[in-house]
Amino acid sequence: MKSVGRIAELWRYPVSSLGGEMMDHLDVAAAGTGEDGATGHAGGGVAGNRAFLLFDPDTREPAAPESRERWRKALHLVARLRADGMAEIGFPEGTWLAADAADVEERLSQHFGFPVGLAETRGTGRSWPVIAPRYAASPLHLLTTASMTAIHASDPALVLDARRFRPDMLVDTEAASGFLENDWVGRKIVIGTLEITVTEGTKRCGMTLAAQPGLPEQPEVLRSILRGNRRNLGVYAEIVTPGRVSLGDEVWIED
Repeated sequence: MKSVGRIAELWRYPVSSLGGEMMDHLDVAAAGTGEDGATGHAGGGVAGNRAFLLFDPDTREPAAPESRERWRKALHLVARLRADGMAEIGFPEGTWLAADAADVEERLSQHFGFPVGLAETRGTGRSWPVIAPRYAASPLHLLTTASMTAIHASDPALVLDARRFRPDMLVDTEAASGFLENDWVGRKIVIGTLEITVTEGTKRCGMTLAAQPGLPEQPEVLRSILRGNRRNLGVYAEIVTPGRVSLGDEVWIED
């Protein structure tokens, strides 16, 4: 195997469509894990990822900030996970509310300007609505600094940050250039004690262009990805052997 870089950032997203929390390590579960709410994907994934979501109480449709303008304010909220598995939501003025707080839905509705509900994405025994996500998220999402640099080189006016692309892991590939992940599909990767197989490129959507704290709305982000790499940026992977990944871990790929 050969080294392709080191882990520069690790992210967890406790509430679907909201900003995530940076981590110093991630525990990645195997397929079928989730009885305790550790992961919401049948193929395994990051413990605690997307355990909750926002929805419209009238239609029970999950939030869709990538395609519905009224949901774009979701990206101005952030989420973190407590040790007991309960999410907390951070609001723009600095307030944090637990997902099970009595007034959390009222506060969310004030933020968006219309009624908003909060649900789990899988049953955990709590008396909560359970609503399936709009799509089945891949177990793991990786992105390289090389790919971000390639997009920025095509349009230096772009304001880029890993938050636009919502990876679980950002790999610092140092001086390497181009869309490196394109060549990773079908290959095995080892990071820390985790072993994965890259399955496909990550098709990008309107989430990439939306405004976030410190990031302006920039439609040209998605256009640049479309022109430069056929709408792909980063890769998805499936879990071969579960394990822990920490900041600074070397990323090894089979020759």
